[in-house]
Amino acid sequence: MKKKKTFYCVGNAHLDPVWQWQWQEGSSEAKATIRSALDRMNEFPDYIFVCSSASIFRWIEEFAPSMFEEIRQRVAEGRFVIVGGMHVQPDCNNASGEGYARQTLYSQRYFKEKLGVTAKVGYNVDSFGHNLMLPQILQKSGMKDYIFMRPGQHEKDMDSDIFYWTSPDGSSVLTHRIADGYGFYFESLDRLDDRLKQISDTTRTDLEEGFLFHGIGNHGGGPTKMSLSVIEEYKKLHPETELIHSNVTDFFDRVRESGAPIPEHRDDLQHHAAGCYATVSSVKAGIRRGEVNLSAAENYAVLANSLLGKPYRNKVFEEAWNNICFLHFHDSMGGCSIRQVHDDSAYIFGMAHHTAAIEENNALQSISWEIDTSGNRSGLPIVVFNPHGFDVDTLVHVFLCPNSLQDEKGNDVPYQRIDSTTAECFWRTDTLFKAHVPALGYAVYYLNDDWTSREGQMAKPMDVPGSRVHAIPFTGYRTANEHRGTVLENDLVRIEFELHTGYIISYTDKRTGEELITGRAAVPVVVDEYYHDTWSHAKNFFTDRMARFSDAEVTVVENGPIRATVKVVSRYNDSYLTQYFSLEPDSEKLSVRAEIDWREKNKMLKLAWPMKVTDPKAYYEIPFGVIERPADGEEEPGLTWTAVKGSDRGFALINSDTYSSSVEGGTIYHTVLRSPIYGDHGGPRTAESEYTEQGKRKFSYELMPVGDSWAPVIREAKILNKGLSHVRETWHGGKLSPAPSCGLSVSAPNVMLSAIKRSEDGSGLIIRLYETDGVNTPVTVSGKLLRVPLNTEFTPWSVRTFMLADGAEEWKEVLLTEFDM
Repeated sequence: MKKKKTFYCVGNAHLDPVWQWQWQEGSSEAKATIRSALDRMNEFPDYIFVCSSASIFRWIEEFAPSMFEEIRQRVAEGRFVIVGGMHVQPDCNNASGEGYARQTLYSQRYFKEKLGVTAKVGYNVDSFGHNLMLPQILQKSGMKDYIFMRPGQHEKDMDSDIFYWTSPDGSSVLTHRIADGYGFYFESLDRLDDRLKQISDTTRTDLEEGFLFHGIGNHGGGPTKMSLSVIEEYKKLHPETELIHSNVTDFFDRVRESGAPIPEHRDDLQHHAAGCYATVSSVKAGIRRGEVNLSAAENYAVLANSLLGKPYRNKVFEEAWNNICFLHFHDSMGGCSIRQVHDDSAYIFGMAHHTAAIEENNALQSISWEIDTSGNRSGLPIVVFNPHGFDVDTLVHVFLCPNSLQDEKGNDVPYQRIDSTTAECFWRTDTLFKAHVPALGYAVYYLNDDWTSREGQMAKPMDVPGSRVHAIPFTGYRTANEHRGTVLENDLVRIEFELHTGYIISYTDKRTGEELITGRAAVPVVVDEYYHDTWSHAKNFFTDRMARFSDAEVTVVENGPIRATVKVVSRYNDSYLTQYFSLEPDSEKLSVRAEIDWREKNKMLKLAWPMKVTDPKAYYEIPFGVIERPADGEEEPGLTWTAVKGSDRGFALINSDTYSSSVEGGTIYHTVLRSPIYGDHGGPRTAESEYTEQGKRKFSYELMPVGDSWAPVIREAKILNKGLSHVRETWHGGKLSPAPSCGLSVSAPNVMLSAIKRSEDGSGLIIRLYETDGVNTPVTVSGKLLRVPLNTEFTPWSVRTFMLADGAEEWKEVLLTEFDM
């Protein structure tokens, strides 16, 4: 590596809005830090300060308008430099693709409106790993360069700390890894000289240029008077070494101009702090719910706007999304802050959830009231809505117990009575039926309610002709050729549960007679984590399997035409796990609803699924994409599903709100939770230490087969995470037909809708889609929501955003930020 002759000095202050402090203290430190940076500019005329995170600027604008005006002036001078282009420095693994899109959409537009600029450099120096689709997200948000620090060289060995990082679609950003920290200050010339030598020795590049990051960080602070004075003195004493106050972009421009060979990297950047993929699951679940519910509410708001002219409230959605974007912060979503921070997260994501619920209900109630339901008075109208960009056939759960159920044409629809989710309410009865609803549309069903069922007389469920699904309880010892436990089966698969453990001991494809598992499955495995901290620093494998849940109670709780369900309650010490395993007719998908009551400390819970696949490979969903990683048992981040595929078959495990798993050979280890101390960075453990994950939480997951396309898995994951909504109506006229209504049609199954919304400037319609199978795909998007059809072609793994201006006859492609390309 060449000795560095030129150092680009980046004055910065790593400012965590939360971590070992709550957001109120973080906002106070933002004021002090920015004030200090502005004061240093008055004292050192060449000094440049670099700052990320729109949340910081929003605080300053609110608290100190005169200081914000100073920022605006310094930005215009080029001495206060905006980087990052996001609301915070987020967890760069586990936000959704749409979540990252909203990070840059709202922040870049805020910077442009308030300060007249947008960030040109992505900047996530403290985030714990970086997903492979980030280069595409950055490029399509107006940023062509990227700076990060974790994982470091000791965690990910790379030949060069500067490289072109390339997403699967081909998008590339010139990327620099900080070799040894971003938060240094210098009390003396010797300290600065040592630092420059250290950078020269440790930075892996063949360039004569390097970065010198300086400034007190974490709790804010920034460059000190002493450090800046030392830099100026060093420049005078050492003219052979050039120190340049840098705006960051100048370094990357110099690298490009040098003509030096720059390697390319086509993988994600992992691993650092693998424990953060699972820590404090409640916050992660709250973020997931916020992302999917806000997206659905926006879709429904566009539907109401298109069908009825109902106003679309952009600012309401922006405020709610910014709450979720704030929680994307790496120490929040990563679960490594103090308890009080995570307590605050609950009301922050709660505000977003409330907004989503209000906007969805406003849209759906308005639409349903305009649907003409007067033609069928034989039953109570139930209007079922689909928020997704594809047709959905799935179960709907309603509070009614009908004598009969019909679609809008009067055809009988099968249904099933189920136990109430609120059993304490003595008069409540619930019904389950399968609805078919077109993409981003609605369908109407009519339920003839049997009020006598509330007095204890159960309405008779309707059978499904030609379909079978049932559960067979164990009633005694059988011969060797008969089942050994409780069986759950339909015409496609047969699943057998071991009575005393609750584990699945047989999972058979009934069409071939082939066993699909290599050992006991759905096994709750307890992993010892005594020597792990909250982050699980330097420990990426969670394989010290110390125990299993057992001592089970296995019972059949549902046996009807819509689904059959086996309930398994198992125990470990004082912890209980309840799982409801359900099958539907003519479906290979196994659905599981679960509740864990966890009382363990410094331990992890995984669910083991040893699937029978030949030459297994592991795949994980990442934002807007899919990645293959080694099936070696290392803990990995992933979004809504993990899959293992071989040359003969494959299986995906879909989740409702978890982000962590590992694959070892053909076994998927689905991580449910881990329970370290809050914010444990190696400090003492005392009787007063507070542990995460204590108590009850619910979660869901599904096991389904995987074919050549990822699209069916992605669709099923979207349905699990956001199901159909319904409105209980009455009989009335209206201008909308009760016939099934399709709002949107996407001709290619491997092109997924990510967002449909009004543009931020209110001048048109925005649609965002992404390709999921890595193939060139022509596609037509049409439907009632689109005044003009969209005809285009997607290259492999591409994410594309289009705008149709009001009155225009052609779509144009725009950035994620909705600015022109």
